[in-house]
Amino acid sequence: MFDHLNLISHDSAQTRRFFSEALGFAPGWRPPFPFPGEWLYRGDDAFVHVVESEDPRAGIATLGHIAFRTDEAPAALIARLRALGYAPEVRRVPERGDTQVFVRLPGGLLVEIDSDADPALRDAPVFGSGGSGEP
Repeated sequence: MFDHLNLISHDSAQTRRFFSEALGFAPGWRPPFPFPGEWLYRGDDAFVHVVESEDPRAGIATLGHIAFRTDEAPAALIARLRALGYAPEVRRVPERGDTQVFVRLPGGLLVEIDSDADPALRDAPVFGSGGSGEP
């Protein structure tokens, strides 16, 4: 199931304004990630995650990643991805503890697959805390 788009923008205020005024999205709660950004909601769902670009000269917003949500156990998902030849990176969301599995496709697209917190993965790094390299 689709979860959200992550947009990297050189002008996050203008991006927020467009999604708010043109499409009815509203800013809302966001975990305390260690980088600037905001989540834009429709109802209870944060469909658009905007991150401020570190390079204001970039000029063009880019797709940081596309995210989906699954009810599948993270361990089963991770095993399947590894069997398919991918190298998933596992993180937890600050405060909530949700499991995030990141996979970079050969063409460069970053896919995030989210699930509820998994006690078996409680030792996975919290996103933004470093680890073997942020996705």
